[in-house]
Amino acid sequence: MTALVFPDVETMVINQILDVLGYQAATKRPGGQDFTDALPFVWVARIGGARTGESFGGRRQFDDARISLDVFAPSRVEATDAMALLRAAIEDMQGTTRDDGTVLRTWEEIGPTIRPEEPNTEVTRIGYTAGLRVQPA
Repeated sequence: MTALVFPDVETMVINQILDVLGYQAATKRPGGQDFTDALPFVWVARIGGARTGESFGGRRQFDDARISLDVFAPSRVEATDAMALLRAAIEDMQGTTRDDGTVLRTWEEIGPTIRPEEPNTEVTRIGYTAGLRVQPA
């Protein structure tokens, strides 16, 4: 029996954001002026999930990834607008194939909420947690 190699869901999400919204997105926040220049910026982090569903051969068929997405923008209005677009872009991934994976399903685990951002008091941060069920393409 050979294990399936699942796609990197963070890469899938980052590329969706870049392609659909044109926002800067990464798994690591830029620092200093690079951060300010990147706004609105989306910080993408896989925070868990598990492989699920067994096939006839005993293999796990799906990866149910949990992804934390944080939007940083110069104002609350801009962050709220960017979050609305981000949520739509992630939801639109359902049924698509990209970056060596197919997104079978998307869902929200925790809706948008303000997440305080002390080091950058001039920046508003709004985050939410999404789920994506993926399998190799």
